[in-house]
Amino acid sequence: MWNSLHNSALTLKQTDVAVLGLPFDGAASYRKGAAEAPDRIRSISNHIAPTTEDGASLEHLKVLDLGNLLPSGLSQEAYFEVIEKKAAELFDCTFPTFIGGDHSVSIPLLRAAAKKWGSGLGVIHLDAHLDLCFELEGNRLSHGCTHRRIFEGGLLPFEQVWFVGIRSFETQESNFLKDQPANLIKAMEIYEKGLPSAAARVVSSLQNCEAVYLTIDIDFLDPAFAPGTGTPKPGGFSTRELLAFLKHFAVLPIIGFDLVEVAPPLDHADITSFAAQRAITEAWGYFINNNRARNHFK
Repeated sequence: MWNSLHNSALTLKQTDVAVLGLPFDGAASYRKGAAEAPDRIRSISNHIAPTTEDGASLEHLKVLDLGNLLPSGLSQEAYFEVIEKKAAELFDCTFPTFIGGDHSVSIPLLRAAAKKWGSGLGVIHLDAHLDLCFELEGNRLSHGCTHRRIFEGGLLPFEQVWFVGIRSFETQESNFLKDQPANLIKAMEIYEKGLPSAAARVVSSLQNCEAVYLTIDIDFLDPAFAPGTGTPKPGGFSTRELLAFLKHFAVLPIIGFDLVEVAPPLDHADITSFAAQRAITEAWGYFINNNRARNHFK
């Protein structure tokens, strides 16, 4: 799909979508492999027709695949500075789609978005985990610390982030939340009250934001649907439910998203990579045709 849509002659300002791979898994706390995801997901996409599941063509999209932004021997801190600078450039002129990598790569992505939109930014975090640790295994830039780093210094208001699908808590996260109640929708609540109800709460809360950024950890899905990830957590969601959430969120001014934590070496028959590819292209179908979102960068 991306191969047929990719046009290397485009400038960033001419694009509808820019794809950037972030092949880094040096901050994963358990099993590695997410660094291989961008290339594997690309490979799969080349064998799939450029249409959405309802048959709508995506051939009109102007897509520029920028390849991978490699760590190239940099420290994690230095690499994240490079990512943040590149993300800021993309947010200024296109709809970026970032493919990780472990979830720590969202730290510089969220920093770039928060610096651009400030208090006008809302964030949706689809994940089994909160990623609110102060540090994990001695690393304050761990994939388990993604959102904790963004709240520090008032970079992003805590009340404008929604944590959806959560079913795992570190003790330090639970202690942190005692003083800062979160917009938290646990997996069990979605099961008991229904997906539309959960999505409606998020939409109602963020509908007046100037911009909304979406970060998708593939372990939001149940391991039955995404076995290829470093820290799978049973009790999650089907691929069908993930796509349904994306459709509900399309009414919001989504200005970009990332999809992280796919680990091809841990996968079976590429189930997880196929799920990631479908989520990305369906998101394009839902979000890029949303005039409210497009007006932010055109």
